[in-house]
Amino acid sequence: MTPPSTRLTSAQVAARLDVKPATLYAYVSRGLLRSARAENGGSTFDPLDVEAFAASRRRGSRSGGSSAGRPLTVVESDLTLLQDDALYFRGVSAVDLARRCQFEEAVSMLWATPHQRDGAPDQLVSDPETVAAIRLAAASLGDTPRFVDRFRLALLICALHDPERASLQPSAVMSAGRRMLAAVVDALPDLQPAPSAAAPLARRLWAKISPLEPSTGNLRVLNATMVLCMDHDLAISTMSARVAASARADPYAAVTAALSTFDGAVHGAASIAAVSMLTETLQTGNAEQAISRQIKKTGMIPGFGHLIYRDVDPRAELLLAAMRQLPSFQGATTAADRIVAVVRARSPRPANLDLALAALAIGGEMDTDAGELIFAVSRTAGWIAHALDEYTQPAARLRPESRYTGARPASPAAARFAAP
Repeated sequence: MTPPSTRLTSAQVAARLDVKPATLYAYVSRGLLRSARAENGGSTFDPLDVEAFAASRRRGSRSGGSSAGRPLTVVESDLTLLQDDALYFRGVSAVDLARRCQFEEAVSMLWATPHQRDGAPDQLVSDPETVAAIRLAAASLGDTPRFVDRFRLALLICALHDPERASLQPSAVMSAGRRMLAAVVDALPDLQPAPSAAAPLARRLWAKISPLEPSTGNLRVLNATMVLCMDHDLAISTMSARVAASARADPYAAVTAALSTFDGAVHGAASIAAVSMLTETLQTGNAEQAISRQIKKTGMIPGFGHLIYRDVDPRAELLLAAMRQLPSFQGATTAADRIVAVVRARSPRPANLDLALAALAIGGEMDTDAGELIFAVSRTAGWIAHALDEYTQPAARLRPESRYTGARPASPAAARFAAP
């Protein structure tokens, strides 16, 4: 039974479903939603029942031919395929890549660089002068800047230090991508002794975000996470990168545009709320109450559901399974499994990448926004890949047309005879 303190009022449910109170009462009378009488005489609702009902309405809307969710335009791409609850990069299973490749190798494949044909992946090595400038500027951000704020600052300074910034030639764009990926990570404050500048990026990133030992298992999980986060077709942030590239913005500006869209509660920052939910479950052992609190606070269950995946998010499935094998992640994955069990009993929504990122942050003793940082660093590879592709297309092609729904202007004839 959901505790009274975390149940939703009629007004909250009506707002969540975007319906009038009379429509909500009709749902209850028809048995579509269950309510309980509150002490003050009003009705209250179980947040999980409301979420399950909201999900069923969305599915019905899609099957009924609604235009909701239809893409404004179709963009052809040979980068990423989402099909049958599976993810592929250039026709290769992303799950397989995550199991066997370093992040650098996966980036080389996604960018289709000549290095891959030579058998040597792209080296993500930063420029010491640029890193020093980023660290100096970051001192002005105060004591508690968010990781994503450091990221934005690093992009700007990387651009200012790149003599080929304005070039949109593939070699210059890939060079910019390598510079920003390396500099963003290397300029972060150290939590433990920094490894060699030539070490794999996952190893260097671990030293910036976790105080735990960089064991083989820990690094394997982080590397797999980075590979799986590289790209996801035309996510909103990726579309922003392509729009900027379509306007012939330089690659730094394209990634900045993507990052601005990415830093939203229902996109890149979603794992932050999932961290809160997992942490409460760990502390209290009450997964249902933690879920209900998040629904009441945000109207969503963080870490669950996806526009593309119906039954399983393969990224979350692989990462959570890998973390279950590591001692330091036992608490986080146990809490995640409890939450999954509660949600699965009420809703068809699968656990998604954000839940896995939250478990990684908690198990790795990282800051609450570390999942967003890992996601953003990794997705930068995808944003660069899409920018590379968009630069080969006609400029300014990504401009959808609107359907005007406002007041119609008066005709010229009517205007001539209008009263003064």
